[in-house]
Amino acid sequence: MKRIGFTISLVLVNVFLFAQSRTVDSLKAALKIEKTDTGKIILLYNLSHEYQDSKPDSALLLGQEAFMMAQKIKFLKGESWGLSQMAIAFNSMGNFPKALEYYIEQLKIEEARNRPDNIASIYLNIALVYTDSKDYEKALLYAQRADSIINANKVEDLSLYSLLNIGDIYQKKNMLDSALVYTARCFTKSVKAGNDLITGTALNNLGNIYYKKGNFTDAFNNYKASQPYLQASHDLNTYTEANLGLAKIFENNQQHDSAIVYAKASFNIASGNQFMLRALDASLFLSQLYKKNRNSDSAFAYQEILIRLKDSVYSREKIRELQKITIEEQLRQKELVRLKKAEKKDRSVKLQLLMIGIAIPIFFLGSVLISRKKVNKKMIEFSGIISILLLFEYITLLLHPFVAEKSNHSPLIEIVVFVAIAAIITPTHHKIEHWLIGKLTQFNYLRHFKPEPEPEPEPEPESEPASEQVQNENINEEKVTK
Repeated sequence: MKRIGFTISLVLVNVFLFAQSRTVDSLKAALKIEKTDTGKIILLYNLSHEYQDSKPDSALLLGQEAFMMAQKIKFLKGESWGLSQMAIAFNSMGNFPKALEYYIEQLKIEEARNRPDNIASIYLNIALVYTDSKDYEKALLYAQRADSIINANKVEDLSLYSLLNIGDIYQKKNMLDSALVYTARCFTKSVKAGNDLITGTALNNLGNIYYKKGNFTDAFNNYKASQPYLQASHDLNTYTEANLGLAKIFENNQQHDSAIVYAKASFNIASGNQFMLRALDASLFLSQLYKKNRNSDSAFAYQEILIRLKDSVYSREKIRELQKITIEEQLRQKELVRLKKAEKKDRSVKLQLLMIGIAIPIFFLGSVLISRKKVNKKMIEFSGIISILLLFEYITLLLHPFVAEKSNHSPLIEIVVFVAIAAIITPTHHKIEHWLIGKLTQFNYLRHFKPEPEPEPEPEPESEPASEQVQNENINEEKVTK
């Protein structure tokens, strides 16, 4: 039974590696003939991605090469890709501080690019780092933060990962009912979407949940059902976890030989591919199993391996470094919130200044329109004064931020500068005020109050000369005598 089980495991691993090598060879061939830097970065990213579930150390080097090349040509998207691959590799190898550090650097890039989908994806990955480092509260915080972004922006591609992640965190927190709800939903959606990777992982996680619930039959069936999907997606990392799950069930059923075969297969694959967490879990199980079966030599050997792995993964130095990076990121997030509030306030101030700037010429135009109407002189004077006051106060408002910045917000320097400005503006203000009000008042007076000139009297008819008058009278007398 031992040999058969171990042979099956080796055959499955070889199938994984053979299928993967064909893809890797194809990508390497394409990389050799690629001429553009952008094209090379994309191929390096894809190569790194192919190695993540089998050789994280190789994935790390390829991701680093992609990042450095992208940084050289200022290709932000490429930098983000490279950082993500390095972070995933470090997390697989159990170096959580480095993984978190690179995820945060990637997060800064995606925040600058304003890509909510990528930000949500990074939050999910950060949640995985905290899950693996057993800080489940922070893991759940980041997973829920990602889930809210996914739902708000309807990022369906990431909803499967969100459900899977939250379900896994609940399982590790021993909140098994919640874990079952999320993981079952993830499984149903992944089958519908035809996503083999998520389907296989969801089945493995369902196995973990049922095992903790004591339902070993359903746990065994789910672990077994996950393996074809994990083969199809070349996910050796999750495959080792499923093998260890099967080993635990065999041990629970008193099938010690089968338990050892599957546990060893899990350990060998994990340690051979730098999956430190999986290797640690398998060595712990094997140490306890050999101790229970009174095989002290093997128990001691795996106990030593366990101690080394624990020191590598959960050393005090790494825990302190992880805590330091966590605190720095919390402070950075708080600073981002503060900057957003300040930006919102700044936009509000600028909008108000714009509205005032628009209102001043409108108010001035209103003053001109009032002067065309038949109104009291004081009304014209009042509107004119308000227009001029608004203009000069607006100038002061515009100058204040500049003066404050240049004076480094020193009250003494500010008051001296504004007194000097007032000394220049005040006389100008008075002159313009008197001139404007005078013009508006004069215009109004001439239009509505100036009396109209009296019409000139019509000229009287001129009297005839005296000599002509006497002559006419003589003629008339002669006519009468005749």
